[in-house]
Amino acid sequence: MSAPLSADVLGQIRTAGLALPRPPYPGQGWTPLTGPEQHLLREGYRLDRVRQLLLAEIGRLRRLYADRAVQRSAAAVGPLEHPELCPLSHAELRALVAAASGEAPRETARRLLLTEDTVRRHRLAAQRRLGARSMPHAVAITVAARWITPEQIAGGTAP
Repeated sequence: MSAPLSADVLGQIRTAGLALPRPPYPGQGWTPLTGPEQHLLREGYRLDRVRQLLLAEIGRLRRLYADRAVQRSAAAVGPLEHPELCPLSHAELRALVAAASGEAPRETARRLLLTEDTVRRHRLAAQRRLGARSMPHAVAITVAARWITPEQIAGGTAP
């Protein structure tokens, strides 16, 4: 990492009158001609790479935090002891119980007197809220968190 520019260097840049050059034709690229212009362009590229690395790291940390939050809630919650910790609505939980028991969306819709699209929307909303990669992953998260129980899955009863 380079040191910050000194006051002398900043003064030289100011007195040199550097300005963003205007290319003669629209869409034409700008090419640095002087040493200071080349330096500024290199620094711009370097800073942009650092910005991209920082954004990637922020994304990685957010995903890691979300995964750990799900693991902590799964370990801390008993069978529906604290339903307020469950981020899912009652309809989303019912759709996941049906998915866990192996019901197709059409069967679930018929049993719950809903449309097939509604059942699919509930399942996808639950999957998104849990940050799950797939429907089996969403079911595994809710079972591990004890928001739905094996008895509900076996009996097909709603929570």
